Amino acid sequence: MPRAQRERFFWLGLALAALLPRALGAVVRPPWHDEYFTLWAAGLPWSGLMDALRLDSGPPLPYALVKIVTILGIPGLLAARALAVVAGTAAVLLAASAARRVFGAEAGWWAGALLAIHPLAVAWSCEGRAYALLLLAAAWGWDRLEALAHGKGGAIGLGLAVALACWSHGLGPILAVVLAVVGLTLLPPARGRAVAAVALGLASHLPWVPVASQQPPAAIAWMATFWRGLPHAEKLAAPMRLLSPAGGYGAFLDLPSPPAWAEGAAAALVLALLAAGCRAWAVAWRPLLGFLVPAGALAGLAMLGVPALYPGRAEALYLVPFLLLLGAGAARSRPSRAGASLLVLAAAGVTAAAIVLWAGRPPSAEQRVAAELRQRLPEGGEVVIGGYWRLGIAYHLGDARGRFRLVNYPASAAAHPGWYDPRTDIPAPGELERLLVTMRPPAARAAVIVTPGLATAPGLERLAGTLGLRAGLSVPGGHLWLPGAGGGAP
Repeated sequence: MPRAQRERFFWLGLALAALLPRALGAVVRPPWHDEYFTLWAAGLPWSGLMDALRLDSGPPLPYALVKIVTILGIPGLLAARALAVVAGTAAVLLAASAARRVFGAEAGWWAGALLAIHPLAVAWSCEGRAYALLLLAAAWGWDRLEALAHGKGGAIGLGLAVALACWSHGLGPILAVVLAVVGLTLLPPARGRAVAAVALGLASHLPWVPVASQQPPAAIAWMATFWRGLPHAEKLAAPMRLLSPAGGYGAFLDLPSPPAWAEGAAAALVLALLAAGCRAWAVAWRPLLGFLVPAGALAGLAMLGVPALYPGRAEALYLVPFLLLLGAGAARSRPSRAGASLLVLAAAGVTAAAIVLWAGRPPSAEQRVAAELRQRLPEGGEVVIGGYWRLGIAYHLGDARGRFRLVNYPASAAAHPGWYDPRTDIPAPGELERLLVTMRPPAARAAVIVTPGLATAPGLERLAGTLGLRAGLSVPGGHLWLPGAGGGAP
């Protein structure tokens, strides 16, 4: 077979290997809270979207793209996940291209194969959030940076990649800094072109800075709380441990964790391939910087109390350069190829297990509550909600959504449905009494959702009692009070 034809088959095979698990995951994976927020934000008018994001976190590009796709008549969740699938698949091809530029063709195929089936990359690429776009920006940025390093063009693409990262996620500027640091190490004229491209990409983000400065710290305060609760050993390992294709994902993400012995064996293989890849030091130090600098910076910020790192998310910044090094290590010898093959198989196993897990998952708590509301209040009514339930219930009410009025308690939580912080979302004096007065439907068309453990729970239970409601459906994290209900299902 001619080499050019063989190359086309390799690229086609790699694209299919990336596309298939992402598309399948996008079909079977149940939606979750952050995706509900994506759909809610994408459904707002353009001016409303900007106002909403002043009270949430993150730049507007993911929501704007979903909004544009839905204008074509594509349902919101399908639009959001289709964008993620396309972005994640493109990231695999660009990462393979970058590895080929640095370490050669075989290293490119290994790096591409590992990214195509890596559980983290697959999970990001089948959910309606910003992480697939961030991964695409990282892969694109590294491919263009290496093109510049090898005397090719790439400055325009590098600038666009930085802009994509910055407009997609709050972590984007960190990627820009890393690419700028690596760009400074290139020889002229590539150095000047790389730094100028990164600077222009960052400059494109300046219009968003005033909006970002207004976003409340409470929107991401949960990350700092999470970090303080981690054991010290976990804090040391958190920036790196999930880079392995068989990491302990289950504690942090909607992914299964392999047995401990499999995690340990995979980590040993990863370290061996990493060491082998670093033997090509003349070029390996660039991707080595590419994953050590952001991982170290994010860990340092978290240690200082800055809400910057949650395992399984920030890795989108540095998974690509890490896998470039593993691809280089895999291409060095026959034993390395065998080890890389085992890692690919391990990644495929975890990813397949995740897809099976998603496909077999029972209805979510929000889905069950929405189904109960449709059944018990067929004509609709007023639902008072404590906690973060509103977006998920609204989504699962589907066509019946227009018959219900969903009311947040406290009312301040309605302005930012993407997050809930009990330290800042505090009912105003007399708010519960005013809510009772203003509730228009009779008690027969009212319901209350109580989140146990929140300070609002006792007040909402009193409201439900005043309305003559009874405890009905009980789901993890919430209790639904309904007219004439009783004997709530566990």
